[in-house]
Amino acid sequence: MSTQTAVLLAAGHGTRLGRDKPSLLFGGETLLARHIRQARRAGVTEFVVVAGRHNEDRVREIAATLPAPEQIEVVLQDGPDAHAAAATGLERVTDREAAFLCGITDLVPDDTYATMADTATTGVTVAAFVLEHTFVGGMLDFHPGTLDLLRIVERPPGGCPPGRLVNIWIHHLAGSAFITQIAQATRQLGDYEEAINQALAGGSHGMAHTVSDWEAVKDETSLNRAHERFHPQDPTAAA
Repeated sequence: MSTQTAVLLAAGHGTRLGRDKPSLLFGGETLLARHIRQARRAGVTEFVVVAGRHNEDRVREIAATLPAPEQIEVVLQDGPDAHAAAATGLERVTDREAAFLCGITDLVPDDTYATMADTATTGVTVAAFVLEHTFVGGMLDFHPGTLDLLRIVERPPGGCPPGRLVNIWIHHLAGSAFITQIAQATRQLGDYEEAINQALAGGSHGMAHTVSDWEAVKDETSLNRAHERFHPQDPTAAA
């Protein structure tokens, strides 16, 4: 599937990490630049980067230094949280036939966007990884005996256990009507995952795309794990 558009969520405060995440260096490039580079490998030529008031200027500075900056539109998050950021970005691309929606703190292999675009179908394709440790974020449930996505289970009590497939916030949304539906429902519900779950319950198709490695940069511990997993070449990458 040809996918030329990506919405990148870069408005987080990085409270637990103590640093602005879009400008965090990893392997000699910022997290924002890493996702843009990876998405371009999949043929993406249009980026909507959602920033917050606290880091809008810095996000614009990073975007201006990257190749083809005219392809990168930086917009201000309309609302209080990551769900509002998702709605803000998706509302900009409701006329597209396909779009990625990505949280930039999820680190994945370089071929992830390209392989997701190749396997995506109408509906939502969710990047996933088999959990190796308990995770506080979301995991995926499937229809019995299938790999068809039933729902996203966000922050279950006690965390997501090892062995389950984690919900990585690199999603591929296909079909302009589907993108519009998710944008509107996210705004109305104030919850992106619930918007996806409602669509799945209503008959929309969802599937997981398992990646070979993953780490969510939440704090210093997860950042250290990311360096062990992805072995960035730049020794100053954690600076």
